Amino acid sequence: MRRYLLSLIVMTLVLVLASFLIMYIMPQYWAPIMPLLALYFGVVTGLQHWLVTKAMYRSPKAFVQQFLGTTVGILFVHLAVMAVYLLTHTSHLKIFTISFLLGFVVSWVFETVAILIFIRDEKKKRESN
Repeated sequence: MRRYLLSLIVMTLVLVLASFLIMYIMPQYWAPIMPLLALYFGVVTGLQHWLVTKAMYRSPKAFVQQFLGTTVGILFVHLAVMAVYLLTHTSHLKIFTISFLLGFVVSWVFETVAILIFIRDEKKKRESN
C-alpha cells in the first residue's frame, strides 16, 4: 500500500506541475481549476483503490462487485462534477473539458495498472501459501 500511495502522490504532483507548466508556457489555455482537478483525481483514485482492494480480501465475487460498483459510482461523480462546473463557469468550457478528460484518462490508466499489479501480487501470495 505504501508503494501505491507514493505512486499516487507522484501522479498527482505530475498533474499539478503540468497544470502550472501550462500556466507558464501558454497562459491563454490555463484555468484556475486545473491544479484542483489534479488533486480531485488523486483523491478519487485513492478512494477507489482503497475500496476495491479492501473487497479483494473478502472474496473474488465481492471484488468484482465492488470494482464494477465503484467504477460506475465514480463515473457518475465525475459526470456530476463536470455538469455542475460547466453550468456555473461558462467562460472556459473547452479548457475545463480537455483538462478534465486528460486527468480522467491519466487516473484511469494509473488505477487500472495499479489494480492489475495488486491482483498479480495477491495471486502470488495465495499460491505461495
